[in-house]
Amino acid sequence: MLDDLVPDEQSDAERELAPSVDVPDESDADPRLQRQFWLLVLVFNVALMALSVGAMLAVFRGQWDTGGSLVGAGTVLTAYGYYKYRVYSQKDAADDDADADVDADADVDADPQDE
Repeated sequence: MLDDLVPDEQSDAERELAPSVDVPDESDADPRLQRQFWLLVLVFNVALMALSVGAMLAVFRGQWDTGGSLVGAGTVLTAYGYYKYRVYSQKDAADDDADADVDADADVDADPQDE
């Protein structure tokens, strides 16, 4: 019933107005960045699970020791993940600045007006 209301094909206007998106292949990313990304995904997933399960154990089942420990572990993992994210972001920004400085120095050395 609803399939009849929504056509499967795009109209000419939709094709014309839709932006073209170039999706890069994941192999183009730096291996260090990929490793850091998946590490942080794992850390934040475990932290979220520990926080939520710990809160549910404490509130609904009255298991304050286990629930409190899980909430504490989730909080520590969240802080660790945030710290690792900030350290990597600052290190990456410093590397980009250093690369920009090297490029700027190369441009100054190759300036034809100095000759």
